[in-house]
Amino acid sequence: MYGFRKKLIILMLILAAFAMLLIGLPGVYYARQQAKKDALIHMQQVTRLASSDMEKQFTHIKEVSMALEAVIRSTFNKKEDFTDNALLNSYKQRITPQLREILHLMRPMSLWIVFNTDNIKGKHTISFFDKERNGIYHREKEYRIGEKDLFHPSMSWWTQAVKNRETWTLPYYWQAWDMKVISYSRAVYVDSTLIGCLGSDFLFSELEQQLDHLYTFETGCLVLLDENNELVYSSSHGQPLPNETLEIISELPRRSEASLLPENHSNKYIHSVGKLSNNWSFVLSVSRKEIFADANKLILYLGFILAFGFIITVVIALYFSKFITSPVKYLLGKFRTATEGKLSTRADIRTNDEMQELGEHFNKMMEELQKTFNELDIARRRLTKEKERAMESDSLKSSFLENLSHEVRTPLMAIVGFSELMTDPESTVKEREDFFRHIAQNSNQLVRFIEDTLLFAQLEKGQTPLKKSYFKVQEALLDLAQEFETYRTKQKPHLYFRTLSDNCNLTLHSDPVLLKRLVRYLLDNAFKFTDKGGVTLLCRSTDHHFEIIVSDSGIGISDDKTDLVFRKFCKVIESNTRVYDGAGIGLTNARGLVLLLKGTIELSSTRGEGTSVTVSFPLKK
Repeated sequence: MYGFRKKLIILMLILAAFAMLLIGLPGVYYARQQAKKDALIHMQQVTRLASSDMEKQFTHIKEVSMALEAVIRSTFNKKEDFTDNALLNSYKQRITPQLREILHLMRPMSLWIVFNTDNIKGKHTISFFDKERNGIYHREKEYRIGEKDLFHPSMSWWTQAVKNRETWTLPYYWQAWDMKVISYSRAVYVDSTLIGCLGSDFLFSELEQQLDHLYTFETGCLVLLDENNELVYSSSHGQPLPNETLEIISELPRRSEASLLPENHSNKYIHSVGKLSNNWSFVLSVSRKEIFADANKLILYLGFILAFGFIITVVIALYFSKFITSPVKYLLGKFRTATEGKLSTRADIRTNDEMQELGEHFNKMMEELQKTFNELDIARRRLTKEKERAMESDSLKSSFLENLSHEVRTPLMAIVGFSELMTDPESTVKEREDFFRHIAQNSNQLVRFIEDTLLFAQLEKGQTPLKKSYFKVQEALLDLAQEFETYRTKQKPHLYFRTLSDNCNLTLHSDPVLLKRLVRYLLDNAFKFTDKGGVTLLCRSTDHHFEIIVSDSGIGISDDKTDLVFRKFCKVIESNTRVYDGAGIGLTNARGLVLLLKGTIELSSTRGEGTSVTVSFPLKK
């Protein structure tokens, strides 16, 4: 057994080494790649957050300016208000309440309108600002635009807005307000006449604080540049930028969208570029050493773990080789004796471990061997039949479980997604109302699916409660007609939905809830598979029977498949270009309800032309 022990040790060491090479090294490689990928994703997230903070500021002051332009366009009359100084002053007094409403609703830091005084001289300026950010707005003094040097750089907000329709300024210090701001200006033309410029501002110092807090790296920098590639903000605060960052900045005019620059091992920095809607750009530069520091640590830790695991494997191999080989040799001799036909052979192993248990099982095996030979043929035939039955059942159940997983996961994912969006403090009231509506819609869909599944289980076990009462048929069907008319209006307005009745004003003694549920299954199925034409609901009665007929002009099914639609879990697919939702139990439940209510159900269909389902119940005299 010494040879066996040596082989066991060698085998375990080889297996350990092979496992480490096969699993450990690829695992280390992919872990390192994933760590690098996560680091790059973190850079992109920082860039997106910075872009988002800036975009929110830009969007807000631009919306304020657009609101001001809407006020001017809806109230200004060039012939009446741009005639003389007095009329223009009267117009300014007339729109002041609307400007105050914009201040109250949108809460900008400032808003202003500077009318063009080329035709009418005078002080025609309207401006409000909220320096303390407490919602109390102060009015600035008026001034004449003609008194300003329009060619001076400080007046670029006017000249560039007139030239390009709109413009953004670099951060500049406003001495009268004692603050640093960025302005957005927008030129307003009415009937090709320049009425003036309007706009709004925001505090650049607040944005600087947000960006300083957002940038948590120790190396590199985060810079913001305007549409002319001029520096607006830098996290280095006056320190020289890395040469690689300057090269990336020089290439920005040739880039039209955000990107994460490819990794180049010859460079010291990794760069992430973000673009804003007004063509401003963010560039995030971080040194490769810092961004990949965690990935390098991970490789070191995994190397220690692999080395330690190999040492443990050597120790375990030595231990097991010593205590396993002796009982194995003894048991091997017993097996050789048993193979010679001596079924009375027994093993006596007392090691108080798994080997002793193995010996006991060997003894039991010998005792049961003869009995097993006799029963083997019978068991084989029985298992063959059970296997065929199980394969068919598993196939149906697998299909059902796949559909069930989809039908449950889809509304759940929607509920979870919109619930997470509800927690966003930036979401508006309207957005939250939309989120609530989507959550309620998907919750109702999930509840209906669960109810259908529970009904299916009850019908299978024959435990569906039946509560009969007297009720008007037309009232029950009217509720369904209203419900599905609402569904048609919202989901498929291009379809028609007709409800017809022929001598249907009678009272039935049955379960109204189950009857309505039965008809709902038929209408659900009809609308699901109908994309043109429409659906018809007809009820009629004779001297002996009461019938409900649901017809549609949908895709229909072939004659050889009409018997399959009522089988549980079975979905008859007649379209190669569209996948229809559902777990395949709708018509199965409908058939079960019909049988429970002592009725009959018939289906007729023509592929490509539509389907008609008739449910009939006998009338008791």
